[in-house]
Amino acid sequence: MSKRISIFAAAATAFSVLAAGASANAATFIFKGDGLNVTPQNAFVQDCGTVGVDFCSVPDHSAGLEYEIGGIDLTVRAYENMNPTRLIQDVSPTDSGLGAFSESNSSDDQTQFDAGESIEFDFGMKSVTVTDVEFNAGGDVNCTTNAGGGGEGTCGRFMLEIFDVSDMMILSTIIDITNIDMLPVLGTGARFLLTALDQGSGFVVAQLTVAEVPIPGAIPLLLSGLAGLGFASRKKKTA
Repeated sequence: MSKRISIFAAAATAFSVLAAGASANAATFIFKGDGLNVTPQNAFVQDCGTVGVDFCSVPDHSAGLEYEIGGIDLTVRAYENMNPTRLIQDVSPTDSGLGAFSESNSSDDQTQFDAGESIEFDFGMKSVTVTDVEFNAGGDVNCTTNAGGGGEGTCGRFMLEIFDVSDMMILSTIIDITNIDMLPVLGTGARFLLTALDQGSGFVVAQLTVAEVPIPGAIPLLLSGLAGLGFASRKKKTA
């Protein structure tokens, strides 16, 4: 009886470790001017040829900008036709956020994603669920129409591609955010690529919430522990 109790006690301990390891970190990254809570951690240039206090991925566009909140690391990059371009964190005025500067078109709004421009959110080898993504239009206004029916700014459509920790694509879909200010769920993965599809109706990403998907790291410990107890039990019986 005591041997059975010890086995169950060990299993209960392992399961408690598993439960503790299953708690997920969550953080909200706010890139826009009101309530700004993240600034880049790696090399960047401030006030990079734009109006106001902005952060830019200069001179190495391929490195993007790096952020960290509550143990969640995030690297954001911008592309123009899949070539690295300048990523800007536009922090002024209120309805601002992360956008791309078209290196080949100086007339392009520096804070909007136009057709063929992309933004990439890379969480490395960590799988996360991204929710509550707020979009703004390129002219520092919201994407939605106002109560009178007039448009504050269109944000159009984008292609969403999601990749897992092995960098395998797990989702490819088109999302229309013409009149959407906040997208409740973006998806689950390790890397998210958003590419604008409509000319002249880009968008910036003002904020997003990230929840770490728990990795059941205690499962191998649990299984090896139970296997060890079983082996010890069989050995004792043989003896």
